[in-house]
Amino acid sequence: MDIEKIIRDIGFSSKRASSIEKLIKPSIRVCSFLSNDEHLKLGTSKLGGSPDLPPGFKWPVFEDSPLSFLAQLNLLDVKQYDIEGILPTEGMLYFFYNDENQVWGFDPADRGNWLVAYSNIPYQQLSRTAPPPKLHQNGIFDTGKLSFYPEYIIPGWESLPIQSLDLDREELDKYLVLAEQVNSWNDPNMHRLLGYPQEIQGEMQLECQLVSHGLYMGDADAYNDPRVRELKPGAHNWQLLFQLDSEEDLGMFWGDVGRLYFWIPQDALKARDFEQVWLILQCY
Repeated sequence: MDIEKIIRDIGFSSKRASSIEKLIKPSIRVCSFLSNDEHLKLGTSKLGGSPDLPPGFKWPVFEDSPLSFLAQLNLLDVKQYDIEGILPTEGMLYFFYNDENQVWGFDPADRGNWLVAYSNIPYQQLSRTAPPPKLHQNGIFDTGKLSFYPEYIIPGWESLPIQSLDLDREELDKYLVLAEQVNSWNDPNMHRLLGYPQEIQGEMQLECQLVSHGLYMGDADAYNDPRVRELKPGAHNWQLLFQLDSEEDLGMFWGDVGRLYFWIPQDALKARDFEQVWLILQCY
């Protein structure tokens, strides 16, 4: 897809088109295919099923409730599509979430209801690990084998990068048409790594910045907090790590058929500090 040509054809001014073109980012689409753990080798990238965990890994819990296993990503599978070299080039990324609580991520107290873990232990040392008996049945998902492919996308119309452009009404209407054509908004199962999210309920970078620094974001009062002015510039540091859509075939439903978004500060990602990940749930 020639995004630059689409931008020009929609009719932006040359200056505005140039500004939008600078926002184009590479991303990695993640596609799942219903499978079975018995058919998958250790270390296979997948959603659901039983994770292949390194020695000594303790299944994560929140207040004595086990978290649900969401995904494991073999970074060797991803490496060739990570055009900017943002992720580690080998090892495994694991994603867990408290499917029973299904927190939204707007409360600082939500921390602990998800976990993202990285391991570079050789695959032959991994062990396929069944979920703990205490994990409720609805929190155990069917297995989806993953494949990856690269694509270029642009930010959503409510995102910080687009807010920064200060588009007028006519330009914003054109941008909505552009985003519809470029970002495949209507595709099912919109799983992705890196790039920009497909937002359902609006911008998330500022929310991640404020809530991760202790501000309750369940209502608009947080934006009146005197700390917002100091914290706001750091919102641009937040990077989408993983977007996980609801997927009926696997039994994954987030809110009302929504999506989970795992965000991480760019400096934390460079440092491989996945404890800094913040999760946001959005739904329709």
